[in-house]
Amino acid sequence: MSGALSAVSDFLGWNNSPSDEVSIVVKSGSTARQITNWTSAVLRLGIEIMPWTASLGMTSARASAVGASSLNPGDTCQVYIGSVLVFTGYVITVVEDIGPEDHMIEVQIASKSVDLVECAAEFSTFQMNSTNALAIARKVCQFAGIDVISINGAGNTDILAFSVILTETAYEVIERLSRLAAVLFYDRPDGNICMSGVGTSRAASGFVLGQNIEHLQTVRSLGGRYSKVTAVCQGTVSLFTDPNENALDSQMGVLTVGVEATDPGVPRIRNMLIPVENGDQDYAVTRQRVQWEVNRRIGRAYPISLTCDSWRDQAGQIWLPNTLAPVTAADGMQQDMLIGELTLRQTVDDGTHADVVLMPPAAYSPEPLLNPVLADKFIQALTSDQNSTDGSIQTEDLPPQDTAS
Repeated sequence: MSGALSAVSDFLGWNNSPSDEVSIVVKSGSTARQITNWTSAVLRLGIEIMPWTASLGMTSARASAVGASSLNPGDTCQVYIGSVLVFTGYVITVVEDIGPEDHMIEVQIASKSVDLVECAAEFSTFQMNSTNALAIARKVCQFAGIDVISINGAGNTDILAFSVILTETAYEVIERLSRLAAVLFYDRPDGNICMSGVGTSRAASGFVLGQNIEHLQTVRSLGGRYSKVTAVCQGTVSLFTDPNENALDSQMGVLTVGVEATDPGVPRIRNMLIPVENGDQDYAVTRQRVQWEVNRRIGRAYPISLTCDSWRDQAGQIWLPNTLAPVTAADGMQQDMLIGELTLRQTVDDGTHADVVLMPPAAYSPEPLLNPVLADKFIQALTSDQNSTDGSIQTEDLPPQDTAS
């Protein structure tokens, strides 16, 4: 049940369903206190949102009574819905808004990952060898007191060598690492972050128009989609091709490597060319990349945005990013979609609502990326077969050494 009556009953505990009351536990120094009865709350969470945030408001009189007016930027803060911890972070901003009829206090909170997004990555060395993505990410997060949790082994990908750019933020470093490891990364309730594949866990129920969906928007688009994605080798062939009527065919016949993917949903010719990266043996990454381009663009072309009358599924679990949930539209067709973004909002006057953005799982699949170290000519030479010859590397025969003592 939604609306003001539901909100008031949740606040005052008149029913036995899980409480949707938003509260925070604030730690300042050695003291901790819980603050509840906010008159408005907006929480924003998502796979591609970092940090997770909350904006909470109440009247100044109420704030003074419960101690909210004494909150300070920098206080450590845990955000709860009922008894469920949603995220852990810091008070970032306290806003006092005085008008002719209202005197309000608004508290803005961000998860601990705000420091990863805004602060530079610092290391004792900016060049790391013989390690994996998870280990580097943990090192990146160490300064912020954040651990990186692997879900189902995500991130345990060997990285032969990795260089941190001096001006990069910690978030930018992890973003590059995640692409190399083909994983997602996002906030966890305990203040840490996780590395994960595209979610496979399912909510206990989904979203049904006419039941828990208050508003539904579906999109079908050809924007950014291509009928064919073709991999090409970068070279100088175009400089040596005669400008005749078959010049394009001649060039493409030499440049293409036979790796392509098609989108049958695009009705006209729309081609996309992507380069084959140096060091991609047998075009293994290239084959993944062309199919990823097609799959991701199809997924992003069919987003669903909806407003739900509850923050929870039928089992009482709060909707969470990277969770599969079925969506049933007006035609009765049901499709499994991945929750990508959530805005949980609540006021005493308007009740509790969840604005949810869902897409097909392929829309969130990370881009396959060749480790840049494999494109390095020197590394290629070191790892190549001893009998192979690279004309770009000059060698010389050394005289035999005298091994006599």
